[in-house]
Amino acid sequence: MKPTFIVLTDLSPAAHRAAHLAALLAAPVGGQLHLLYLEQEPVFTPEMGMVVIPEDFYTQEKLEADAALAELARTLPVPATASACRGSLHDVLGELISERQPQLLVMALYEEHDLLDALLLDQALPVLRDSGLPVLLVPECAAQNPGLPALVAVAADGEGFRLNAASQALGPLLRSWPATYCVVHVAPPDGPDGPDGNGLARAQAAVCHTELLPALNYTTYEVKREPPSLGLVQAALDLQADLVILFARPRTFVCSVFNCGVIAHVAHACPVPMLLLPTQELTASEAEATTQYVGQVAS
Repeated sequence: MKPTFIVLTDLSPAAHRAAHLAALLAAPVGGQLHLLYLEQEPVFTPEMGMVVIPEDFYTQEKLEADAALAELARTLPVPATASACRGSLHDVLGELISERQPQLLVMALYEEHDLLDALLLDQALPVLRDSGLPVLLVPECAAQNPGLPALVAVAADGEGFRLNAASQALGPLLRSWPATYCVVHVAPPDGPDGPDGNGLARAQAAVCHTELLPALNYTTYEVKREPPSLGLVQAALDLQADLVILFARPRTFVCSVFNCGVIAHVAHACPVPMLLLPTQELTASEAEATTQYVGQVAS
């Protein structure tokens, strides 16, 4: 079964770039895309009262969307299918995930969000939480002509974690890119950097313990005296990274993606695509074993 990436698109230039990047990333593993366009339902306020939308409006919108999706799919370098659907993104996306069993969800990230964007994100978040799918966020300001990443920054805080099954399944994809991977750690502005004061080594060990990255092809980089979100963005700029990997912990995944937390702050400021990999909480025995491993490797 070919790896499938679902690309949410509104047929904007930014969404087109996100689709092309997704296709480039999928090509080395023989992947395919499914483009999902959600027909825009009118958003009303109580003051507007009842408004009747002619059915012809929806028919014409669907015809135009189908034609635009077919043209976009035709220009992509990997096989691509498409669907234009009306309804709740929560329901449509949930059904599509069950049907297609995708490995990745891809979304363009806009500099300014309007009311519709906020409503769609609110509907998407529960699906992302329940499915545990990795998410690729492509900023509107990302490269106009993207290519395969040459340098990938991997953000880690030194705490042990375990990737969920969907994140682990992306290992072959990451190893297919001709990229150097750099483990990035941001030391706290004040106070000790971990129990042994060696946060960078612990971050490196925590990432290595996942066995996600190629065994030999990675470096390390540390930013000091910066808040975590600013430090990660600064590291991406310093390294001229083409992509940033962020590990999303289950206890903060829903809020951290779009609303609050380090990931949200990075997403709003980072000029390069971000790959969010959900993790799982460690059991007590796993936490102890991981802590011992990280401590041994870091020492």
